[in-house]
Amino acid sequence: MFRLPLAVTLSTVIAASSLTAGLHACGSYGDFREFAEPAEEGVEDQPVIQLAILLDDSGSMSGLIDQARAHIWDVVHQLGETTRDGKAPILEVAIFHYGDVSALHKPLLHFTNDLDLVSKTLFSINGGGGDEHCGEVIRNAAQQLKWSSNPRNLRMIVIAGNEPFNQGSVAYKEAISAAKSKDIVVSTIHCGEEAQGVAGFWADGATYGGGSFYNIDHNQRSYDIEAPQDGSIRDLNLKLNQTYLYYGQRGRARQAEQVAQDGNADGLGSSAFAKRAQVKSRGNYVNAQWDLVDAVKADKDALKKVDKSSLPKELQALDEAELAAKVSELREQRDRIAKQLDALVKERDTYVRTERARLVKEGAAPNLGEALNRSFQQLAESKGYEVVDEAANEAPSDASSKSPTDKEN
Repeated sequence: MFRLPLAVTLSTVIAASSLTAGLHACGSYGDFREFAEPAEEGVEDQPVIQLAILLDDSGSMSGLIDQARAHIWDVVHQLGETTRDGKAPILEVAIFHYGDVSALHKPLLHFTNDLDLVSKTLFSINGGGGDEHCGEVIRNAAQQLKWSSNPRNLRMIVIAGNEPFNQGSVAYKEAISAAKSKDIVVSTIHCGEEAQGVAGFWADGATYGGGSFYNIDHNQRSYDIEAPQDGSIRDLNLKLNQTYLYYGQRGRARQAEQVAQDGNADGLGSSAFAKRAQVKSRGNYVNAQWDLVDAVKADKDALKKVDKSSLPKELQALDEAELAAKVSELREQRDRIAKQLDALVKERDTYVRTERARLVKEGAAPNLGEALNRSFQQLAESKGYEVVDEAANEAPSDASSKSPTDKEN
């Protein structure tokens, strides 16, 4: 069982927790079922990482929700660096919220690899209620989500909150047993002092679930380091968006959602936006259900199946050969821009690490993300996974598992 300092942020915790194991909305938050697509099963030898995030959204937990919104793209990026047998995994994320008994009975979001939908769902959470029943929401996540049965895939529940872990009518050990029967690891994040988390059974829940126990300051506000690359990253992201070619009944709305989630990330700061842009340049960001370029990459017969009346008006008159040429042109543009974008964000990361090292010398606390990811890398590798640590040779020497705070967005 691992216990980390109070000020470790949510992104570090979720990313590290996921490595320990190897990421249909409803009600008052709006109906997202029109956007929800079933997650891909993938071919038999393609790895899958499934992460169910269970967030306490009671009135006092607004800071926790803000952290989840701010760091989801960093989490996705870090998990996207994980490979098995040289293959990048399919990443599936599900979300439950609890704090109001009426909310925890079903997922806010079933497992999906639609990362824009994950972001939209997090921004839909408004908070409210005061009944934090951890056992019940864990049981529901274990029973209601479609978990992979492949023993080599990674399955993780991460639950975060601040009230005693044993509240409610469902015993937490009974709920965790249901998860363990499906080889799901359960990690816990207590929002508050470590001693309170231990006394409130959060540590015991993690021990019983085979995961890790953490305590964080959910009210900590991340600061954002601006970098010289930020303007170019925004320009390239805009160009990347222009390579998407919508199709289908909901295609236009999905493309608009892509732009909306860019705006949400940008509103959280340059670091969140840069990480989202980098994720969009990588293999985990796939939109075959609405983007014809991705659809053709996934299915060589996609052009034969597409309803041309659902395409942008200026493309509807193209014959199949002309449409194929247009899709090929956009794919080449996207691949070129994605490489430029990925390289630029890596440059930005180097700049931010250097700037953070300077701030450490001036009294600011270093980011613990890289150090913690390295400490959990061995556990991931025990299940045949490898994690690329891009910062291994550049992280500030002051950053270690004993350092107190992760504050950079």
